[in-house]
Amino acid sequence: MRGILTILVFISVIFFPWPLTAVFVLVASFFIPFLPFAIGIFADTLYYTSKTEWLPLLTLYGMLTTCLALFVCSRLRASSMSR
Repeated sequence: MRGILTILVFISVIFFPWPLTAVFVLVASFFIPFLPFAIGIFADTLYYTSKTEWLPLLTLYGMLTTCLALFVCSRLRASSMSR
């Protein structure tokens, strides 16, 4: 299931608009925490132009989302183990 989810999110970067892809990535980050960072690198590889931006923003957003997902997942695991 995780493999199919990963492939669908990578395909959504190519075919769907970015808000829908962002929703897919946020949902998938609960199951695969490092996926937003990988999607950010992939999207910057596809759409980055060096003359318009000097900073790969999608990779940075992916890194921030990955950190947030890791924090939330660790808190969810800790709270479910204490019950």
